[in-house]
Amino acid sequence: MAEALPPDVELERLLERLPPREAVDYLNHLADRASREEPARTAAFAQRAYELALRIGYHPGRAEACRLLGIGALFAGQYAEAQSWFGQAYALFSQLEQREKLLSVLVNGALAYHAVGDRTHALEWLQQALEGGVRDFPVLYLKALNNLGIVLAELGHRERALQTFEEVIHEAERQGAVQVLARACNNAALLCASRGEYARALEYQQRSVRLKEAQGDAYGIAISKATLGYLYAQMGQQAEAERAYTESLTLRRRIGDRRGVGFVLTNLGELYCKQRRFEEARRALSEALQIAQELRETALLLEIARWYSVLCQEEGDLHGALYFLWQNVALLERLMDERTQQALLQVQARYELERARREHEELRRHLVEWHYRALQAQMNPHFLFNALTALQNLLMRQHYEAAQRYIALFAALTRRILDNARCGLISLQAELETVELYLRLEHMRWQGAFSYAVEISPEVDPEEVWCPSLLLQPLVENALKHGLAPRGGRGTVSLRVSACPECVLCVITDDGVGRRAAAEETAHGGMGLRLVQERLQLLSQQLGGEFAMRVVDLYAADGTPAGTRVEIQLPLQIDYRRAVELGLLAVDVGKPVFSP
Repeated sequence: MAEALPPDVELERLLERLPPREAVDYLNHLADRASREEPARTAAFAQRAYELALRIGYHPGRAEACRLLGIGALFAGQYAEAQSWFGQAYALFSQLEQREKLLSVLVNGALAYHAVGDRTHALEWLQQALEGGVRDFPVLYLKALNNLGIVLAELGHRERALQTFEEVIHEAERQGAVQVLARACNNAALLCASRGEYARALEYQQRSVRLKEAQGDAYGIAISKATLGYLYAQMGQQAEAERAYTESLTLRRRIGDRRGVGFVLTNLGELYCKQRRFEEARRALSEALQIAQELRETALLLEIARWYSVLCQEEGDLHGALYFLWQNVALLERLMDERTQQALLQVQARYELERARREHEELRRHLVEWHYRALQAQMNPHFLFNALTALQNLLMRQHYEAAQRYIALFAALTRRILDNARCGLISLQAELETVELYLRLEHMRWQGAFSYAVEISPEVDPEEVWCPSLLLQPLVENALKHGLAPRGGRGTVSLRVSACPECVLCVITDDGVGRRAAAEETAHGGMGLRLVQERLQLLSQQLGGEFAMRVVDLYAADGTPAGTRVEIQLPLQIDYRRAVELGLLAVDVGKPVFSP
């Protein structure tokens, strides 16, 4: 068993007996150990080493202290400070021509950029490490490759990322590096799952589990078993999914991972709902709810409320389903508030990290604020209140079959909005599906007063076109609320998607009273047209393609208003790398690792 790190009093006695240079080396040694054993003490040891090395002019000791101070700052979440220390360490190790330490700084320094979402600079640092000969240092090489795979995946280079993870797997096998091998298999599984390649993901994940079992890594096994459960469920293998979830649950209970227990119970609740094992579903969700409330986990509470509403609906308890839909809405709003704050804090961290790039970070802040303002507009209280009040009226009139359909549509729509809100850009297909759900829901609420159509030209593949998320549905809502509602909801609204030489055109048309009669310059129930225009202009400036909007007032032959047409232009090509850099796109893979 390794000897414990010395307490402060004992450390002082030890340092008094050592010559200054040896004292610096010893402090750096303690900081290096702390980075693996007691991360919170890393910076304290390294700071003393740095101050002493600076005072006596001991450059190798000072360089190492800077590297360790960078690692300590990473642990503390102080990313601007980490980058500053890594920058100093890089300069000193370059002068000293200590190649291994220099490459370690590059691998670790990339994480300070990655932690604040600057994947472009993270990629540059990792590539510099690989070009600088990190292959000569096997352990460091594996960590650099693993982190490179993660950054490539997040930048959208998924095939290159998977090739990189496979290279890590091959190299880890050669070195006998079991921990790295298990991590690389896990990352490859997550990447394949994000591409919908569940069978391939399952092979990687099963291997990761076997490796972790051989190591006796209980926590790692618990996580991997839960991922296995998800993959089996996606492939329709419900018995295997239940077995994997149950094994993960047992391990998480044993090691005291309350948060993990809550998420696995929710997954089991979902599985039991789909199997119509309602009593077991209720028990699982009830325990998960208690844990989520104790931990104040908003995302988990939202997922539990969603499945409780499904459970109540399946059991015929429509009033219970309505209650949990109200809970769902309140939790969704809370989660969006939390995400807004987190996103803005991340932008601030990047702003502090690179003050020279202030304009870039102000731009990113603007995009973040717009994105969440758009979500708040889409999930506006008027729409939610009206939708759930309509459901309540159906229940009061005992129209239970219609209420069942309404609950299913409302739950699907709120889930879709939450999924779309994760990124600033989504596929046009995902946005069109949201519009379709919204129109079906409103058509029921308005008792079929209006007709609608969503038409896509055969020349357009909506999966291949990027669309700003939270864009089209509020514009359709605008057409209903301000075009058709003033005359009792009667009329027609349509959304037609067609191909143009350099773009895709989305046209929303209504035959309502027109903008002048509605006396609405902006959409109180959706997004103001001015807000849409600002966002599209900003995206055009940054992503290389032309995003645009045009509003046309329609008139009959006699000059009377005959409705409104809104034309949205989406480019066929965008600067994908720039979109990722601005946080508009993301891929979920594992976390990178640093090299102590």
